[in-house]
Amino acid sequence: MSRGPERRRRRAGLNDRLDPSPAGDGGQWSSPIRDGEWLDAYGARWRRRGGLCTDKRVRRLLGSPEVRVLLFYGPHGPTEVEPADRDALWQRICRYLKEPAVRDPGDHTDFDAGEFRDDQRRTLLVIEESC
Repeated sequence: MSRGPERRRRRAGLNDRLDPSPAGDGGQWSSPIRDGEWLDAYGARWRRRGGLCTDKRVRRLLGSPEVRVLLFYGPHGPTEVEPADRDALWQRICRYLKEPAVRDPGDHTDFDAGEFRDDQRRTLLVIEESC
């Protein structure tokens, strides 16, 4: 069975699922994946490449020490994921990135991942966790 239609449905519903409230108001952070860009603390502007990343692409990017990885969740700022912690993150999120996602009863957790590049062609992987 093709995973394409399911992936397109997830992409189409992305704007509906993510809270658009900006950081600092007690709500969630803005969504770099939905917005298509991220301005980091150093002033670098990161732009999304394509749509949501597949599970295989996420695994590949997590395995590269040259790729910067940010995890967004809740009202706190993004957390940078160091290379030593990426395998544990992968073990936590991989079942949610596969199509269809594998969830336990009552589990409403979801993860989206997007690949970003800056003007120097550096790569950033953004992972957003939602409930």
